[in-house]
Amino acid sequence: MTEKTIRLLASSIALSLALVVPPSLALGQGATSCFDGAAAVNHALGENPETLPEGVGSFHLSDLGTAGLTVHYVRPQSFSSSSPILIVIPGAGRNSDDYRDAWIDAACASGTLVAALGYPEDRYDFAAYNMGGTITNLQFDNPSFSRVSETATTITLDDEDIRFDVVANRPDWIFDDFDRVFEKLVQTTDSEQETYDIFGHSAGGQILHRFAIFAPRSKARVIIAANSGFYTFPDLSRAVPTGLQDTGLTATDVSQAFGERLVLMLGALDNDDQAGGTLLHTPYIDESQGLGRLDRGRRFYEHAHDEAKKIEAAFHWQLQVVDGIGHNYRAMSAAAADYLMDQTD
Repeated sequence: MTEKTIRLLASSIALSLALVVPPSLALGQGATSCFDGAAAVNHALGENPETLPEGVGSFHLSDLGTAGLTVHYVRPQSFSSSSPILIVIPGAGRNSDDYRDAWIDAACASGTLVAALGYPEDRYDFAAYNMGGTITNLQFDNPSFSRVSETATTITLDDEDIRFDVVANRPDWIFDDFDRVFEKLVQTTDSEQETYDIFGHSAGGQILHRFAIFAPRSKARVIIAANSGFYTFPDLSRAVPTGLQDTGLTATDVSQAFGERLVLMLGALDNDDQAGGTLLHTPYIDESQGLGRLDRGRRFYEHAHDEAKKIEAAFHWQLQVVDGIGHNYRAMSAAAADYLMDQTD
């Protein structure tokens, strides 16, 4: 991706995401709601802390990825060694503090430790973040940016104007980070958990549906991918970025991926260019996946279901359409929290 394209893409995404945050839900609202008014608890723990105190806070893990990452967490008073652990993957704005705050009430209600991961934008472009590092050297030639509503931007270009190299070396993908963050959370809280749940919205949803496909042997229990912009289909005959050809994945990997508890959570109102966020359009993606996020998610699920039946693989993926919600990470976080509260295993 050229430097000019990166700047345009980053500014368009950042502006779109800033505008979809309701002003009544400001950063930190409710942050002390389950801490009995205790110190308003914004612990800056620095590098690789040994313990996580109750409250909200942040720390840095320098040994992950290409430049480390920041973790914004909430540890409610009711958290115990047997309490759930949730990892949250933000959208393209990388606003992990806001995503953490969106989960505070749910964390308080359930005793869940929540950790939202902040990957630096200057080191993780679209290829490294949205695509999970499965491609590199990405270039968008002649992209057309269009502001289609107060909160939404589209990027339109021809398929042949997207150029990249496929990364078949699994350690270079982003996905192993999530297990390693989980292991750090277990260590710093004396947790007895052996698995974790994980939620991502928009770009975070893109990462997580790919996580289920590319890393089916992870320690994740439930993977919730919400309102993804476009998909990599679990199809070895399709070329990257919409398929798995030349990625090094095998039919066994795909079969195992279908056994993951991947939940595709889609906002019923997130189905056109004006719904919010940034949406990529190319002739092939539009024809094969649909024009809006709701249609794209449904087509992805249907294709995966058919593919699993074809290869006689167990299929544990779920499709959840949430009425009354568009491209809104706070509302989708609440819906995801309700879903997780209903899970008993």
